[in-house]
Amino acid sequence: MRYVVGGAFAFMLAIVQASSVDQFRILGVAPNLMLVMLVSWLVVRGLDDVLPMVAVCGLTLGFVGLQTPGLILFALLAPLALLGAVRELKIIHSEALMLVALVLGASLMYETIVLGGVMATGGVFDLRAGFVEVVLPAAAVNLAIAAPVYAVLRFARPSLPRRRNAYSF
Repeated sequence: MRYVVGGAFAFMLAIVQASSVDQFRILGVAPNLMLVMLVSWLVVRGLDDVLPMVAVCGLTLGFVGLQTPGLILFALLAPLALLGAVRELKIIHSEALMLVALVLGASLMYETIVLGGVMATGGVFDLRAGFVEVVLPAAAVNLAIAAPVYAVLRFARPSLPRRRNAYSF
């Protein structure tokens, strides 16, 4: 059931991302609310819960946002799978610090993959300008919206089941 509800939520967020969020420009780039939501979901719920949402978001955004569906799906899947493995190693014990590190890393990887796709399909081959004008500002904007998105997902997380003691009196 959680995948149905999560998939519906991811589908609606991808529709909102493609239709509305792309209209807002901060530092010359649109915030990637969907990527930040997926990274926050990864931090709060784990890798097993986020992977189906990545597929739903990637395909929906690819088709509705008139972008290359395979490229967007790969740009979402690659960083989240890699960073999900890092999350499972429990290197960073604070969820807030993990959120900052994962949002920054996922934003840089996502935008770099999309930039590479644009260059591969005939875009201007100016790697330095692409990083300075698109990748770095996008990472900064995504990092700025990460805390409110994380707070909403953290609040919506179901409570953890309590363990019973071996001996109960």
